[in-house]
Amino acid sequence: MPRLTFRSTFTRILCGIAWAIIAAVAIGLLVSPGVSAAPALVIVGALGAAALVAGILWSPSISVDDEGVQVDNIALRYRVPWAALIHVDTRYSLQLHTPGRRIGVTAAPAPGATGSLRAARAHRRSEGPTTPGTRPGELPNTDSGRAAALVRDRWHALRDAGRVEAGVAETVPVHVSARIDNLLLLTAGAAGVVLAIVLG
Repeated sequence: MPRLTFRSTFTRILCGIAWAIIAAVAIGLLVSPGVSAAPALVIVGALGAAALVAGILWSPSISVDDEGVQVDNIALRYRVPWAALIHVDTRYSLQLHTPGRRIGVTAAPAPGATGSLRAARAHRRSEGPTTPGTRPGELPNTDSGRAAALVRDRWHALRDAGRVEAGVAETVPVHVSARIDNLLLLTAGAAGVVLAIVLG
């Protein structure tokens, strides 16, 4: 089965809005006479701000393939083999449980109070009554609900096909590593913004 990747709809929209604002401010500064004596600094600052937005809002994701789940948070990457996964939870945000570890997924936050009400109303209109006791984060039209379904569907399909070994979760390691590429992007972005402010 192909590798599938999920990013939050809300953060993608927020990211696009932030990039548009950054571009509008930069263009406004560049075309206004006398506003900026150093156009290069405006460009450096705008690129730095755009990089920060990308690193914080766009880069978090969760991916599934036949080997396991990959969680890319802002600073850390988790690689969770299917045999190590014991529970998928959406109480506060999407969380993957393995023996001795609970991995929060930045890309799949649970909805807030307003988002929960909207999601519940939309779900009732499209799918009929919600099962009593269903958490807002489980609803299929929320980020956490869609991401949880992505993980569970692949996990259950592989398990039912006999491709996930049972009873070995305690012995299967979860690989954790720093997201060097994203940390460098954030560092470069912050440096660009600081440079533009200090020298501007």
